[in-house]
Amino acid sequence: MFSGCTKHPDMSEFHTLKAEMYMRAGEMDNAQKSIGEALIENASNIEAHVLQSKLYLLENKQDKAVEQLEKARSIDANNLDVLYSLGYVLTRKGEYDKAIDVYNAAIAIKPDSALGYNNLAVTYHTKKEYKKSIEQLKKALNVNPQFVEAYFNKGNSHAMLEELQDALAAYNKAVELNPKYTDAYVELSAIQSKLGNPAEAGNNVGLYYFWRNEFPQAVKAFSEVVTAHPNHAIAHNNLAVTYDKMGNQEMSLQHLKQSASLGYAPAIEICRKNNIAY
Repeated sequence: MFSGCTKHPDMSEFHTLKAEMYMRAGEMDNAQKSIGEALIENASNIEAHVLQSKLYLLENKQDKAVEQLEKARSIDANNLDVLYSLGYVLTRKGEYDKAIDVYNAAIAIKPDSALGYNNLAVTYHTKKEYKKSIEQLKKALNVNPQFVEAYFNKGNSHAMLEELQDALAAYNKAVELNPKYTDAYVELSAIQSKLGNPAEAGNNVGLYYFWRNEFPQAVKAFSEVVTAHPNHAIAHNNLAVTYDKMGNQEMSLQHLKQSASLGYAPAIEICRKNNIAY
């Protein structure tokens, strides 16, 4: 009477979850075993097929990853996760035109998906068709004006076209929306160097380290800026904030007051609220 209870209807999902946990832990053999069990339980489990493709990618088996995703696509041709994953793998393989076709298929299914336009743009960028990349990123940002990665990618394509001011604007928008998007500070530093602004370049190096919580390196970068450019109010302010994070109140106050004396409004406001003479 118990024979019908040997398999739970969600065992495939359970094995898929186990496989993902093993993958994250770096236990690839166990991950492969679990995903194999998931697909035995349910060969139509789209999530299992996608995860299997990710495991193949980690093993640098790109052809196998494509094969697995094509199986998933044959099960559900409208599954966006499958299409985005397939487009990504094809781009990695250098099969750009196939990737573009896949992403366009995804966009046709969901035209209001900012991710679809962004992914298509990345393929165009990788293909060195930077203007087409920017065109798609504008569509992505029209759908989602808060899409940080799209601004970053837009900056990358502008930079490759030597459209430095446009690149600068895009990277700055990325960090405005997400100050912890540290990759953007690296690119901002490079652009500022090209534009002949060493102080701004150095300040962005400091911000890169600051948002990575690498405060001694941030202090070094900001200090180099104020040594070479003593009137750089923002770098003084950034030093004040960094020293505060490190618990060095004396140095924090010194640079806060210096920033305020140079006219930096946020520093002035902090001094005013705390009755700090500068």
